[in-house]
Amino acid sequence: MKLSCKTPSTGPLLRCELRALLASLILLTFILTSPAAAQQSPQLDTQAKRTAQPIGNATKLLQEAAQLLQVGQLDAAEPLVRGALQVAPQNADAHNLLGVILDQRSRAAEAENEYRTALRFNPGAISPLANLGVLLARTKRSNEAIAAFESVLQRVPDHPQATLNLGLVYVAGADYARAAPLLERAINLGLNGYEVRYNLGLALYNLKHYDESVSALEAASALSPKAAEPLYYLGLVAWSRNQDETAAEFWDRAVTLRPNFPEANFMLGEALRKNRRTEASVEFYKRALDQDPSKFVHYARLGGAYFLLGQHDLALEVFHRAAQRFPKIAEAHYFVGIAARAKADYDLAESEFRKSLALRPDNVDTLAQLGFIVGERDRYGEAEKLLRRALEINDQHFYANYDLGRLLVKSRRYEEALSVLRSAAILKPKNPGVHYQIFMALFRLKRKEEANRELVAFKQLEEESKSRPPQGEDIELENADDAPSLTPPYHP
Repeated sequence: MKLSCKTPSTGPLLRCELRALLASLILLTFILTSPAAAQQSPQLDTQAKRTAQPIGNATKLLQEAAQLLQVGQLDAAEPLVRGALQVAPQNADAHNLLGVILDQRSRAAEAENEYRTALRFNPGAISPLANLGVLLARTKRSNEAIAAFESVLQRVPDHPQATLNLGLVYVAGADYARAAPLLERAINLGLNGYEVRYNLGLALYNLKHYDESVSALEAASALSPKAAEPLYYLGLVAWSRNQDETAAEFWDRAVTLRPNFPEANFMLGEALRKNRRTEASVEFYKRALDQDPSKFVHYARLGGAYFLLGQHDLALEVFHRAAQRFPKIAEAHYFVGIAARAKADYDLAESEFRKSLALRPDNVDTLAQLGFIVGERDRYGEAEKLLRRALEINDQHFYANYDLGRLLVKSRRYEEALSVLRSAAILKPKNPGVHYQIFMALFRLKRKEEANRELVAFKQLEEESKSRPPQGEDIELENADDAPSLTPPYHP
């Protein structure tokens, strides 16, 4: 998560997360000698004023250190701050400033101790509390960070950086309803940079406030024309409105700016897949998987595209990698089973379907697939139990009906088969296979006229299927992450 940046810094060691804190800190340090600043922030280091040690020397050292920090000279600033602490060990500003230096040196535990020491010496101080909030957010202690920022805002309701940083913490935690008004308020308080606009756009998109989201994202893109992330979310807004070509244009622009952008590449694959350009989608799904192999959906979509194209060897390889990486995801094993079935590797298919069922015992698709495999291996009794269990869960499942009907025909239970197969025919009236199975059952029952009608229907549908380009059946991914989130946001 990238926190707010009020003033730029040229220092190579100054991370952007701390720029807002540095600006706040410098203002507070100057309170010691600036009456105008004192009127804006009444929290003075009263403990330091009461000490008998020479405050003037400490103040001068802190002022020089703050000026050095503004240009990123940590090595020169740190001795001055430590010198100030030798002169005034209870000076809250000095402990706060040392905390910032240590924070920028990635010595988080020591920095936290300095911030807390500053607050102990001056409980009403704002800057160390705001600095502590950022450190807590960066070290994944979101609840504590929220409490710190809220405490700042209780004391100084119009504190710009605390307002923005609290909004960013909420964005990182996907609490968009709380984030959006804070980010809007930060803009009203004068923070009009890229970060606030982009994160506001992200929050509004997730709240489905699409018009407002577009305005914020377009503003972010104008402020940072080389940033790919606003374009990604503008694409998602267009996608949500079924403006597929516009969405694809945004994502294409995003990957042009940043080729290593797995989410944008993935969504380009989705757009092509949706418009039945499966072969073209492979390139983008493959890029997404190569760039980010940590997401199961990337394997699922690439393997599914290969499967649709009839490239079952490639599909099986991708699905097998997914099952190895995600052994606790039932769908990973299910997809291996589907690809193995397509290759007539029934040993592997049965093994993987059983693994999938162990993880999700009531999955209808897996029950139906395993029922088919077991039936093909002549274990009719077990197959029938599996298929009937699937139909108990969902009696509208085509393949459970179809394969149970086939099984009953094989078992010469023709009347039972007809009832089940006719249910399948209602679900998919243009499936040639189901009409052939109904023909077989009627023929065995010597109902020749009805049987002939089904045979004619089968032949007609079979001819129609030959005129269509060959393509496998799509593999649907339940609860697929069709629009991967960028929370916390990516940054080039």
